[in-house]
Amino acid sequence: MSIIKIALTGGIACGKSKASQLLSGLGVDVISLDELARDVVKPNTFGLKELVKYFGNDILLNADKSLNRGALRKLLLESKSNQLLIEAVLHPEILVRMQTAINKLESKLVVVEIPLLAEKNLTHLFNRAIIVECNEEQQLKRLIARDNINLKEAKSMISTQTSHSLRLELCDKLPVDVIENNLDIADLTQKTNQLYKKLINL
Repeated sequence: MSIIKIALTGGIACGKSKASQLLSGLGVDVISLDELARDVVKPNTFGLKELVKYFGNDILLNADKSLNRGALRKLLLESKSNQLLIEAVLHPEILVRMQTAINKLESKLVVVEIPLLAEKNLTHLFNRAIIVECNEEQQLKRLIARDNINLKEAKSMISTQTSHSLRLELCDKLPVDVIENNLDIADLTQKTNQLYKKLINL
């Protein structure tokens, strides 16, 4: 039987990574596209060389010529054309690495943490989805604390993603479970444990 591929998505700073960690702790194989994204821009990779070709050496740190993530984030938020260019360079390689990682597994199911599932219309790659969501107040508070940024920057980052209502339209394309993460870690843990029991019995 082929592996069940489950996309875990949600708004920025809503708790996707924590839910992934909890599922991993329960024994689920988890692949993070954010981690794969870091791999494809390591020094001397094709991805980093392509970004330098388009944006110049200003996106590199002086010490070891690695990617200056703050500079790339600034470019990403600066214009839609920058965002599309960066995604065109990185996303194909990230997806290749994702599939390579999945092919190595012998599990019943795998969870792939993928922030832009809805935005990039990637539902065809998965059998199910998990959406981790929280209210706007919690999202802004967590993002500001996590990235040490101001309110304006946080709102700008959130604005680049699809809305909660549009993300819920994923339900029209594949089975979806929603985790509302508005309380504390104990609540998220309980909800994730309940979902795990459902998934392993699919």
